[in-house]
Amino acid sequence: MSEGPKVIFEETLVCPVCKSKTFKAIDYLYDTPHAGKLILSNWYCENCGYRFRDVKPYEAREPKVIEMRIENENDLRTIIYRSAFAKITIPELGIEIEPAGMSQGYISTIEGVLEIILDKVGDFCDKECENRIRLAMEGKIKFTLVLEDELGLSFIKSEKATVKPLILTNSD
Repeated sequence: MSEGPKVIFEETLVCPVCKSKTFKAIDYLYDTPHAGKLILSNWYCENCGYRFRDVKPYEAREPKVIEMRIENENDLRTIIYRSAFAKITIPELGIEIEPAGMSQGYISTIEGVLEIILDKVGDFCDKECENRIRLAMEGKIKFTLVLEDELGLSFIKSEKATVKPLILTNSD
């Protein structure tokens, strides 16, 4: 049986929003069976309510590609961890999201990933794109979710998910 998260950092800082010294920063080290050790950050301001949450890897593994074909509503409830370093591709929906410097890792369901995508790319997506994502969220469009993770930390918790090595190439 695994232990719960352990506090590895705890401090009161100046809030980046309201500038008062009421920003409680707490980081936990959590050992997970699929992703290894993760740092879970839960920071919040007691004055203005601003929150910052993040999940980052504590260690790296072999680069990998994970694919899963989403064919029904039950597949949408599959648990997924997308590390901050993983690229998400959904070819059938024309979605490709590269990791960026401020990317955050998250644990969600596949349906939740589609919600996150809709929230983040909604302004860059026309009505047809938005409707296709909504139909996929309702299980009315079959699609393939692909995670490419250079640090090998992401996972999809399903027997249907396939994992293979990610071959990194130098672009120099």
